Amino acid sequence: KQEIDARYDAAIPGVQVTMVLVQRAKRFVYVLGEVGQPGRYELVAPTTAIQAIAMAGQWSPGANWRQVVVFRRGPDWRLMATMLDLRGALYAKRPVPADDIWLNDSDIVLVPKTPIQQVDEVIEQYITKGLYSLVPREVIWNLDTTGTSL
Repeated sequence: KQEIDARYDAAIPGVQVTMVLVQRAKRFVYVLGEVGQPGRYELVAPTTAIQAIAMAGQWSPGANWRQVVVFRRGPDWRLMATMLDLRGALYAKRPVPADDIWLNDSDIVLVPKTPIQQVDEVIEQYITKGLYSLVPREVIWNLDTTGTSL
């Protein structure tokens, strides 16, 4: 308002502007990782991390609820990360989760994989799709599927 008044005053002295907010810009949160539908969700009201996860659909069985991370920009535009333990709340062990926080515009909620899920992916990628795709299973397990001796 001050800047607009100063610019008008330079061209037309004595003119003042009164600004009225008609519509607020939409605010969004991004939910990634082990949720039903990762993506961008509009914040239409004050929203917590658990509510944002609920907007992203069902939980994935491989989700690590003890290490949910919320990324946000600080006042100096540095990226900050906050780790939340939401497992107690999601399994009704803690009815009032201390770790649940209010989200801001453009926050990113990341629901990571559990360690066992990460190991499963490594096995799938390097053993099942890697080794087994290069060498036939019969050779690896020394199986005789043709009726001849190896």
